[in-house]
Amino acid sequence: MKVFLLLLIAAVISLAAFSHHNAPATSANQAANVCAPNPAPATPDQTQVDTPTAGDTVSSPVRVTGRILAFEATFRITIFGPGGHYSASGATGNTIIDVTAMSADGTMLSPFDAQIPFSVSADTPACLWVYEITGRGDIAGVVQVPLTLRSTTGGLPQTGDGSQSDSASWPAAVSLAGLLLALSGATVAIAAARRR
Repeated sequence: MKVFLLLLIAAVISLAAFSHHNAPATSANQAANVCAPNPAPATPDQTQVDTPTAGDTVSSPVRVTGRILAFEATFRITIFGPGGHYSASGATGNTIIDVTAMSADGTMLSPFDAQIPFSVSADTPACLWVYEITGRGDIAGVVQVPLTLRSTTGGLPQTGDGSQSDSASWPAAVSLAGLLLALSGATVAIAAARRR
């Protein structure tokens, strides 16, 4: 009976360690929101962005999809780094990329799908804007999406979602192996006790 209790305690400790290593990332690991207050928020009948979503970490080129109602089907996609913003002269400050894009139709809310290249030397918090510039030069229908841009320099291509590295996941695998070993030991101990 004592052996069984010891094995049960070992199993509980292993399970607790496994749960701790697989806990969700804390807010410290999430993307910083560098988006300034939105100067001209979009309504759902103006601009809708499906991808990327807030908090995503993206590689170049980032695929931007959604729907927009833009005059002559022409609109802008801009990615600002920290301190970047839109002024009367256009995208200013820390502007990573500023491109003109097209939707399928300029007379109704219609789909768009754009590949936006960027280049950063380190993982960078950013704010993606999808918006229209009116005939008077004003901005309209702005959707802002806070992102982290993955470094585009050196190294091997990134795989997975980047939520944890292999070095962070191996203790969880060891804890799981310990749990399975403890459970199999408990089974052997119970079988031996029944034979007595």
